Amino acid sequence: MSTAMLVESRKQQRKALSKLLEEEGLQVESFNTPEEAVGQVERVAPDVVIVDVKMPSHFSGLEVLEQLRRYNLPLILITANQTLALKHDLYSVGDVIEGPVLNQTLQARVRGILKRRQWRSQGSGNVPLAQQRVASHVLPELHDRATGRLSASRIAEFLGVSLSSLSELSDLSLAGLHKSPASLSLQPVLVPIARSLTILMQLLGTRENVRTWMNSPHPDLGGRTPISVILEGKGRAISDMLEASLGGQLS
Repeated sequence: MSTAMLVESRKQQRKALSKLLEEEGLQVESFNTPEEAVGQVERVAPDVVIVDVKMPSHFSGLEVLEQLRRYNLPLILITANQTLALKHDLYSVGDVIEGPVLNQTLQARVRGILKRRQWRSQGSGNVPLAQQRVASHVLPELHDRATGRLSASRIAEFLGVSLSSLSELSDLSLAGLHKSPASLSLQPVLVPIARSLTILMQLLGTRENVRTWMNSPHPDLGGRTPISVILEGKGRAISDMLEASLGGQLS
């Protein structure tokens, strides 16, 4: 049985999230203080860690992340403050969920992480986590080597689309996007796209197959293509759809 470590200071929220994770078949070890959680990581040996990064403690959730990074654990980070998430570059550390947390969102993220962890343990040939510059929720080739953040230019190249098509999704001009393709402000837009590409590569095997799927009409999208939905700024809809499909066959 897989184990989740939950770090949440609010009793009711901790209880609700624990129940949700248990319904997913996880054994849950919950902690109300970051200090206690960090001290128990090796004992618990969790498969996934869920952390509220804004906590009423002198040892903040952000400091917990610094302690947990050395264990190369998949992280789901809950924050009600996108500005905080950007300031501390959380999007390159783990899978960020903006609160309040929706049950189906957390379930999809947990399922995706556990499935990818299972594939890696079975020898998928992926680069070991310790050698990656970003967390396991994105393909290494999608990030900028200098900053460790997701790169719009690398994602555009992977998708086979122009960089200008991605500029419509951000506040940056095309010139600004060329100059700073891994800008902090771009990360919330790029994360769901990168997550989708990661899942598709694991399901379909090659970049060519991924592009074919992205450009093919899909029945769950009313006959529209996934890439057209993404370029309308609805990348999360595609990533959530793919996360939900991880337990079965991709259509």
